Amino acid sequence: MLIKFLDKRYEVIQKRKASDALDLYVAKDLDDAGQKAYTVVCVKDWELARKLILVTTKKNTSIAFKDLQESFNADGKYYIVFQYAKGETLQKTLQEQERSLKERLTLMKNILEQIILLNMPLCFIYEALRKDNIVVDEALEIRFNYFFSEVDYYWQVQERDCLQRISGLVQELFQKELAEKSIRELADFSKCLSQGRIQDIWECYKKCDEICEHLTRKEAAGQIRPGRIWWKAWEAFKEKIPVIKAMLATLLIVASGVFLLWNLKNPAVSDHGITFEQIGTLKIER
Repeated sequence: MLIKFLDKRYEVIQKRKASDALDLYVAKDLDDAGQKAYTVVCVKDWELARKLILVTTKKNTSIAFKDLQESFNADGKYYIVFQYAKGETLQKTLQEQERSLKERLTLMKNILEQIILLNMPLCFIYEALRKDNIVVDEALEIRFNYFFSEVDYYWQVQERDCLQRISGLVQELFQKELAEKSIRELADFSKCLSQGRIQDIWECYKKCDEICEHLTRKEAAGQIRPGRIWWKAWEAFKEKIPVIKAMLATLLIVASGVFLLWNLKNPAVSDHGITFEQIGTLKIER
């Protein structure tokens, strides 16, 4: 299959997705001597196309978003062309290889750094942060693929959604350290992300960069060990604070009720119901 537009000729290598709204192909440019691969999205639904035009044209996106190659109309359809990243996905590399802490710190930093450098629309940040869309090379450099996995949600994506996806990556990359409570900096970073205390991706990147530099030095000095018992106990206690607060509040309400009933003196039953001559130090005159 050949997709032609002006002087461009994309030959389809693989069809990755087919739906009523769009088809997605991996293709090569026949006029490119380097034989780079591209992701070519053929949007057949014009209502969807009108929405995508706002985030997939060179005019409407940052010049830094170099993964977006071009977009055009042809044969009554809207086409979007992205650079295709070949290589092993983050999901696969985590499943098949045991990466050192330093390598995983580098991966996390490089993912966020690439997100910042590309300056892409939020919907594509959300898409790129899927584990199966993150591609890792031998030097631990990062590239992204865009397979329109959640295109129906693109228009609702907010920055907090992207931060939640980053939070999931942090928990996956540092699962061992978080379980062992061996690195307080990572535990605090993960908690800040999951609780929404980091406001934007730039702040997230800065915090990640600081942590990576600090922990790289710390690991080189042999200062990273499994958490001590007292720290684990303190962390466990902090997690139970909300429950303890709720129990204390309940006990306080019950105690207040008991105290009030205990100080209700001389109750009397009459045609008007139960009356009291005195409540605490307050005398009631009738």
